Amino acid sequence: MTGGRLSETKAAGAVAVTVSTAALACGICCVLPFALPAAMLGVVGGALAWFSGAYRWMTPIAVLAVAVGWFWIGYQSRSSNRRPARLTLIVMGFATTMMALALFWPRIEPIAPGVLRR
Repeated sequence: MTGGRLSETKAAGAVAVTVSTAALACGICCVLPFALPAAMLGVVGGALAWFSGAYRWMTPIAVLAVAVGWFWIGYQSRSSNRRPARLTLIVMGFATTMMALALFWPRIEPIAPGVLRR
């Protein structure tokens, strides 16, 4: 009888591994298409604005990318009737902050060295 229990245990373990792998795959496949495009647009938009050599033409592109990212989050939320993930909102908030700092950098730059020396 010990051999029968061992095969039952192996079968139960195999079923548990299969079900947990399927649940993980479903979670990844459902969350990434919803959050990744908006987060990537926001992060790329904020990062583009930091290149000071191309400030004049990259800053408007960054503002547009962050705005499109927020629009995409709103569109996906409305079409799926779900709230965006907390991490998506954190990443978009960070992208918006970086974009705002880049946008106002010409006003911040003259006073930044004095503030940092204190």
